[in-house]
Amino acid sequence: MKFPYKHIILFPNEKIRKNEDEREKFSKLLNFATFEFFRPVTSDGKEKLITQLKIFEGIRKPYDQNFTTITERECRAIFERLAPEYTVVMNELEKISIKKSVSQLPYDNFKISGNEIEYKTFFLDEYQVAQVNEIRKGHRVILANPGAGKSVLLLSKAFKYASMFKDSKILLTCYNNNLADSYKFKRDCADFGDNKNLFIMTFHKLVKKIYEDCMHKHCMSSFASDEEIQKCIDTVKGGKLELKFKAIFIDEVQIFNPLYLELCYHLLDKNNPDHIFLMAGDLNQAVKKSSRRGEAPWKQINGVDLDFTGRVRYIEKNYRNSKEIAEYISNMLKRINNRLSMLNLINSMEYEYNSFKIGEKPTTALKVKTGINRMEIKAELELAIHEIISKYDVSYSDIAIIFPYKQHKAVNYNFIYWVKRLLDDADIPYSMIISSDRITNERKRYSQTTGIVLSTIDSSLGLDFKAVILAGLYPYNFVFGENGHKKAIEAWADIKKMNDDDQTQVQSHMRAIYTACSRARDILYVLSDINPNTPMEEILKK
Repeated sequence: MKFPYKHIILFPNEKIRKNEDEREKFSKLLNFATFEFFRPVTSDGKEKLITQLKIFEGIRKPYDQNFTTITERECRAIFERLAPEYTVVMNELEKISIKKSVSQLPYDNFKISGNEIEYKTFFLDEYQVAQVNEIRKGHRVILANPGAGKSVLLLSKAFKYASMFKDSKILLTCYNNNLADSYKFKRDCADFGDNKNLFIMTFHKLVKKIYEDCMHKHCMSSFASDEEIQKCIDTVKGGKLELKFKAIFIDEVQIFNPLYLELCYHLLDKNNPDHIFLMAGDLNQAVKKSSRRGEAPWKQINGVDLDFTGRVRYIEKNYRNSKEIAEYISNMLKRINNRLSMLNLINSMEYEYNSFKIGEKPTTALKVKTGINRMEIKAELELAIHEIISKYDVSYSDIAIIFPYKQHKAVNYNFIYWVKRLLDDADIPYSMIISSDRITNERKRYSQTTGIVLSTIDSSLGLDFKAVILAGLYPYNFVFGENGHKKAIEAWADIKKMNDDDQTQVQSHMRAIYTACSRARDILYVLSDINPNTPMEEILKK
């Protein structure tokens, strides 16, 4: 980037520091006529006086004669390079329409490879900057609502700590591949990619790295088994692993198995007085089946007794959701937690579950349609896409279709097949960001998506979109046991009579719906084929 001025750092002679008259004279210096105030500098291996360098010729003239001022966009770009920990970088998705012939381009010599990356930069606000600058040692927990910027804060804290301790290893880990990819995208855009001491990876990639690089073994799959994780723990506790981190930052901790946290904690260099073990998450976004009664995973780490009294911080501010969408999510959250508390599935006195601040940004659209016949969900989805595109002038790349399962054989529900067929028939571009060994050849990195994004709810954690269509909810009419056994959720009294596993599955269903809705910034369409007059429909409708 070309700056519109020249600049140089000058070091005053010692006599200026010692002589008050000289200091006063120096402070009133309005031009560079008297250069003896400055020490000689080294140029080409030789010590030269300032006057010999002739660097001040034209110092008062602008570098660019046409220069007027730096734009706000240029300021953000410069600032993002100078202090990446105080900015947020997002990829600017292009508008994508129906494919056109190359011959329709106006200029033959105008070549676009399709690999160009454009991104926009935002400043953190004063509150967020204060959070980044507040470095508290030891173990801590940040609990935040969706859109509160906890992932941004975690990345920024990791940036800052990695800059402060360049000779120490810093780890930022999460469960979700797409969230880790968005972290890496922001790191590379912020020119922080060359920093070798900041490690960003999913937990399972971390286990794989330990197995391959340190233990010289191979994991059986891309998702480490509990046995493989336990072997890593035993290796670390036995002092056979030199890998240690001064700071470990964990995102979306609510879906971490306590066994995962145990390994992470043992990888922490606890002998270092500056060590940090910071976990961030949202207990309301426990989209995976977890322990009964909402017991926080960080309180169940085996053999590790950590006192979190006074070490849990809540962040209520919402930067993501527009006002009407935020009100809908907030009311949904209150209803969910009220019901779960009545069922004795959560202890509402232990954590503040309902803290959700609502912003003032106007909502473009909020549409909730319940009672859809499961056989008509494809047609309703097609209408929703067309309406969002035409009525609100939204590009395909700004839309995400989010759903619980790709398919569910127990209820003969093949949602992903129906959606892909719909988009293919309409020649609408799309990208899948679903983590699965079976569809690895179809999955794209989130930062490289084009067209409508297709994602399961758990793969969308940490991400947000201008427009979200939540659909494919029919399997949430049931809880599923082994061998495809299913049990209908018809009334709250049914949930009360369920066993522990089924009750926690119902809780996961509710929290997954809440999580999916919270991905929407400006437009939210909920298309529900959940059975009418059931607890799950109540969560959506009321």
